[in-house]
Amino acid sequence: RGLDARREYGVKTPNGHKKKRFVDVAGLDKNRNPVEMHQVGKQTMGGRPVSREVKALDDIEGAKGVRPTFHPYNE
Repeated sequence: RGLDARREYGVKTPNGHKKKRFVDVAGLDKNRNPVEMHQVGKQTMGGRPVSREVKALDDIEGAKGVRPTFHPYNE
């Protein structure tokens, strides 16, 4: 797909719970803009991301307009 994969891609989130978040993996286009974002984290027994992951996903979505894809590591 021609994307440049970056780990721990920083995203400024001035209106979020934290001022900056790090997406676990981002796919950047030729202009260095994130086209895909992936977050790996823990999920609850009910299959939902835990609170800290939800806050990170919300902050990143608020800053970039796109919610990262969540991948649980404890399925």
